[in-house]
Amino acid sequence: MTNDPFQLGRPGAEPGDPDRTGGGLNARRAVLWTVLVVSAAGNAVTSMSGLPIAVSLSFGIVTVLCIAGLLADWFRRGRA
Repeated sequence: MTNDPFQLGRPGAEPGDPDRTGGGLNARRAVLWTVLVVSAAGNAVTSMSGLPIAVSLSFGIVTVLCIAGLLADWFRRGRA
């Protein structure tokens, strides 16, 4: 166990330990945030335009699912 302050990952983690904040979770969060922003913008644009309500509704559903995914990830990480 090293006490290197510049070590990536959890403090005091051994080299073979699984890291709960690893690259997979960071990539998933980045994708969720990107899709959230795009879907929220799409929802706003379609709500103000004359497009069918189904298009706006589908953007809204994707937005809610992204928020749920980000909250689930936040709780899974222990609200750190």
